[in-house]
Amino acid sequence: MLQAFLQQFTPGMEQVVTLGVPLGVLYAILQRLSQQAYRTSFHSAVKWGFWLSILIVVARVGTRNAVSREVAEGGAIFLAMIAEAVLVVLLLRGTGQREGAPVSRALKISACAMGLLLFFYHGMEIWLIPVGSVIGAAGDYHSAALYAKLGGFACGALFAGLSSYIAYRAASALNDRRLIVVFAVQAVAMLLQQAVFFIQVLMARQVLASASLLAVMGPLIDHISMLIFVIFLALLFVPVALFSQKRPARPDGMNPAMYRKMLVSVLHKRRWGTVLLALLVCMVAMSSFGKSYAYKKAELVPAVPVTAVDGSVDVPLSAVQDGHLHRFVYQASGGEMVRYIVILKGGSMYGVGLDACDICGPTGYYEKDGQVICRLCDVMMNKATIGMKGGCNPIPIEHEVADGKLKIPQAALEAKRDVFR
Repeated sequence: MLQAFLQQFTPGMEQVVTLGVPLGVLYAILQRLSQQAYRTSFHSAVKWGFWLSILIVVARVGTRNAVSREVAEGGAIFLAMIAEAVLVVLLLRGTGQREGAPVSRALKISACAMGLLLFFYHGMEIWLIPVGSVIGAAGDYHSAALYAKLGGFACGALFAGLSSYIAYRAASALNDRRLIVVFAVQAVAMLLQQAVFFIQVLMARQVLASASLLAVMGPLIDHISMLIFVIFLALLFVPVALFSQKRPARPDGMNPAMYRKMLVSVLHKRRWGTVLLALLVCMVAMSSFGKSYAYKKAELVPAVPVTAVDGSVDVPLSAVQDGHLHRFVYQASGGEMVRYIVILKGGSMYGVGLDACDICGPTGYYEKDGQVICRLCDVMMNKATIGMKGGCNPIPIEHEVADGKLKIPQAALEAKRDVFR
């Protein structure tokens, strides 16, 4: 039960923190700008992002194929990256910060775009966590495992929401210059995480050649879950900037009692930084030790060696008719061990694909509770889509069923050997 709880607590916490902290820091900046128009427009943009994220999840779950998650999230992230970069440049230049300065249209648009697009993207990710748990329950909606997962998600989201609010209060205690620097650090951390995801999408959609980028992107994709620590490192800048902020000088003409009251107020504001630091330690622990326990990787069953005869790699249907996942390995001419999986989908239909996908690489798939799951990202495959291209599905491979055998052309396996280098 604890493992199921943590499997939902951690992603819920990470997604809400990645969304809430930068938006909280940005809102602390907007509150100091001279025009109410910035804040009013930002509120509206966040609301639109909230409702759009729910709408897109409902459309995706209700229609399955009407909405491409990769395209929707990739497009949102690309536009968000532009908005974040423009916003950082404008803030560092001091646009809109002078008393009585007119509303900067570019600043307002970029701030609103960032709020809307981040909520759209992360909102999708947030809502799909409990939705995925409910769908995965397959009608068994009163199981202890489902309650543990939903409870874990709720606790993770609430914990992250509290942390985001504390980060906002701590950021509000910073002076203008430090606050903008902290936001710039947050933006750079987000841009790094977003750039990796966006390139993944382009590789999966074959807009970018996967083979040429695999040497660079492979290690990043294999350790993509570690990028959350870049976000945590950026979050650390909030209490560090607050603690290192100099004590305010005594204004001319202020009596000692009023000055002491001012210093007490400053000390009180620094406590937000102390609380945030404690919460950050908890988040790091949950995203490291907690996640390690929650997502202990299943060991892959050994692959059965197969060889080619007359240009065809054959497997008897009797060996793969039990409805379970079967793994085979063919040694290519260059020595690469090309693995592929076979599973009976129903009737005489077989799901056949490489033991690898365009997004996660050759990390492999395993079977748990009758479901096929990606070993790297723990995404559950729909059996009906195995053998089809897209997402985290196994890379399809040419095959046919004939003479009581599942036949794969030797040339098809040789053509995929680069995936397993």
